[in-house]
Amino acid sequence: MKRRNDCCCGHYNAGMSNEPRLQSFALLLGLLVLAAGTYLGWVARFMVIEPQALHTLCETAAPPALCALRDALIALTFPPHYGQAGLALAVLAWFTRRRAAAGFAVAALFAGGLGLYLYDPAWSTPAVLAALLRLPRVGEEPPDPREFMA
Repeated sequence: MKRRNDCCCGHYNAGMSNEPRLQSFALLLGLLVLAAGTYLGWVARFMVIEPQALHTLCETAAPPALCALRDALIALTFPPHYGQAGLALAVLAWFTRRRAAAGFAVAALFAGGLGLYLYDPAWSTPAVLAALLRLPRVGEEPPDPREFMA
């Protein structure tokens, strides 16, 4: 009887799985999401939060509606928890398997990318690094915690 990974002559072909495709797709998606999160953080900081002209406009007696969005964005960045959330997601990625690990790692890259520009680089940098180290190993099993007990 032919198994799923058997070739035409009946030999088992362990190398023809979906793991390399998942690994390369997850890494590419992770890098794109990291770039998107970093860009959104940069735009939020340097185009909305910090411009002096926008600050002066929002301090007038009748500020425009954009100032409410700016105030909400400032409130979301204080205290900055993007890096901590990203690091928690990266740790979850190291202890889960396959697609769940890829999902956690990609989410960690987005949160870490935001935090790099939104005043939280101290936590965001290890989050991004841990997630980037996990993505190429998506198909591998997570470490067994019992190995560390003995």
